[in-house]
Amino acid sequence: MSHTIETSALATQVYRVLREEIISGIFAPGDKLDINKLAEKFGVSRSPVKEAVNQLVHEGLIEILPRKGTYITQLRFKDCIETLDARFMVETWSAAQAIKHVSDKEIDNWKQIIEKMDSLLKVQSFSYESYSKLDMEFHQLLVQWARNQRVQNIYNSINPLISLARVGYNEVFKNSLKRHKDHQNMLEALKNRDLSSLIDALKQHNDSLKEDIKFHWDEQLYGPIDESI
Repeated sequence: MSHTIETSALATQVYRVLREEIISGIFAPGDKLDINKLAEKFGVSRSPVKEAVNQLVHEGLIEILPRKGTYITQLRFKDCIETLDARFMVETWSAAQAIKHVSDKEIDNWKQIIEKMDSLLKVQSFSYESYSKLDMEFHQLLVQWARNQRVQNIYNSINPLISLARVGYNEVFKNSLKRHKDHQNMLEALKNRDLSSLIDALKQHNDSLKEDIKFHWDEQLYGPIDESI
């Protein structure tokens, strides 16, 4: 029994590190994973690695191809667009709930995150990883304020795929700077309890991401765009 608990605890640690490495782009979409090498890297046996990999398969970040091996998921263009649409649907529903009872203190949390993002954009060596974490936290707060755990669980299952879709982008600084004003517009709309303006800002943000994914789609990295699949 204790061995099972120990293995499970190790699997959780491996899962967290591996998930972070995939989302932050240390692995590229389509990279093949070697369970033995991962076990060696983490200093554990194969069992916790396989357990962690299975969890990431469930989340859609890793895919196991029969008779071929284990790979970082290669999202199709259609997958990325559908994931963004799903996120937009959850966020607009959450915005309508949150705007009814969000507190000034909670709104101030959004303001503080924007200020941190501002400071990252002003630094010479732009850290996309740090910016992306703040960006994700900013959006997750809106869904949290809707006070619905099941909706939050759906949202948490969507976000990793959005991070995966953005791995391999060029000009990430320019893209982040371009979209950063959307966060400010969301903040102003929420402060004014203006749902229409908040949804407009969320739509602008979503449309901009879609445009960038289409523009930066690298056929060698992701495969050709096929919206009909």
